[in-house]
Amino acid sequence: MKFSITSLSIMAVCAVALVFASGCLRQPEQGPGGLNEGDFEKISANGFDPVDQAQDQNDYPWSMEHFVADGAADDGYIYVGTWNRVQQWKGFQPGRQPVYPEIRRYRPDVSPTTWERVLDTRNVNMDDHSRPHGFRSMKSYRNQSDGKLYLYAGGRGDTTSLWRSQTGEPGTWEQFWVSDQPGSIRGMTLHKGLLYMSFYNDYAMVDKAAGEGSAAKAEADAPSAVIMATDGETVWTVMDNGFGNKYNVGIFILQSFNGWLYAGTHNPRQGAEVWKLEGPDPAAAPVKVIDNGGPRWLNEAFMTMYVWQDHLYVGAQASFIMRFVLGGLKAADLVRIDTGDHWEAVTGPKSIGGEKSGFGERSNAYMWSMCEHDGWFYVGTYDIMPGLNYMLTHPKYFFGMMGLELKAAEPEEKVLLLTAAELAAWKSNYGADLYKTQDGKTWYCVNADGLGNHNNYGVRTMKSANGQLFLGLANPYDGLEIWASKPAQ
Repeated sequence: MKFSITSLSIMAVCAVALVFASGCLRQPEQGPGGLNEGDFEKISANGFDPVDQAQDQNDYPWSMEHFVADGAADDGYIYVGTWNRVQQWKGFQPGRQPVYPEIRRYRPDVSPTTWERVLDTRNVNMDDHSRPHGFRSMKSYRNQSDGKLYLYAGGRGDTTSLWRSQTGEPGTWEQFWVSDQPGSIRGMTLHKGLLYMSFYNDYAMVDKAAGEGSAAKAEADAPSAVIMATDGETVWTVMDNGFGNKYNVGIFILQSFNGWLYAGTHNPRQGAEVWKLEGPDPAAAPVKVIDNGGPRWLNEAFMTMYVWQDHLYVGAQASFIMRFVLGGLKAADLVRIDTGDHWEAVTGPKSIGGEKSGFGERSNAYMWSMCEHDGWFYVGTYDIMPGLNYMLTHPKYFFGMMGLELKAAEPEEKVLLLTAAELAAWKSNYGADLYKTQDGKTWYCVNADGLGNHNNYGVRTMKSANGQLFLGLANPYDGLEIWASKPAQ
């Protein structure tokens, strides 16, 4: 089907109405303590350095961990694993170029903005099929098998791999484990002396379009909702059937809490679920704790977990497909679970403190990261508006996503559904948000505009270490940014 400029104008009006319904503008609030907007400073160049950014496009600080090697004479370093050329994977860029993710560590002893490259996949002598396309998860773990401490990094790619280093130093990284299954090690947590990992074939979202009978289709139909564990010597499967529900297509996150291993699923059909397993009795069957997305079915994935004040906080991802179908942007929710497995909404319907979904910002599509720092609990979001801005100002891409062909009488750049200026006028503070609380009920907005850069569309990672709170901001337009609270004087 083809569309003319007139047809586009009508559809543009509909798109405008949906965007305009995105809700109120939340503003930063001081609150009675904790970190405020002005307490953060940028500690990296975009993408880490201009030369490497021009070549490799370091877009996401996909994983972040603080690691102190055995025998180290220092307080350790913050390590960050990247995902590169994100727009290419999302379909915004044509073709497929090789990607070369890396792992960097913060070296404030060298300069306030120095990030030392400790693993560059350009140098690992692997082809694009076997080389990781990103490092999605990272965890410090002392092996149960031999007592050695390693920093582990979970890879994403056409093959799924697990990397590690005892020191974190350049030249010490090794591929510890690999599977031919495409996808990601999304989540990592320590539980009862083992390192547990969640697997998800997130390539299936693209591969399933390849058609029946193709190799890609076969890969897409392989199990995706898998939990594995390692003792540092071998890796084995703990669960591979999505807890018996075929609509649980992936395990997004894991967390050890109250003697059990908790897992959050991706279930776009029925709403996300939370399960617990590997409890006091190893032979006990898994137990479902939350279903149907908790407060709302539109919460299609539970993607972040954090233990704080005797509760397990669980952050959701709002449904991609249903955001527009049901009349405007739909925000994600935050829930918490107590030690008796009773859950309550922190944001959304019947929330304990009256917070609306997305903390009142409908474009907050993910609760993307969480961290406790100095007695306060912080939650970072992903804001869909920068990506929506791209789609609505690039009609060929927008209609291509729906399988429709755009027939334009003018060059594409002159056939805009909306201009960036118009979108910015309606949503002047789009970009990642950061919120804080002392009790889980009363929340304060720390920042609502990507720390001044609207293209910083999500707080992807957070870590408290050495007296500072570090934020990893995802930005597929200008390159990732790392911010940190100012060191105590």
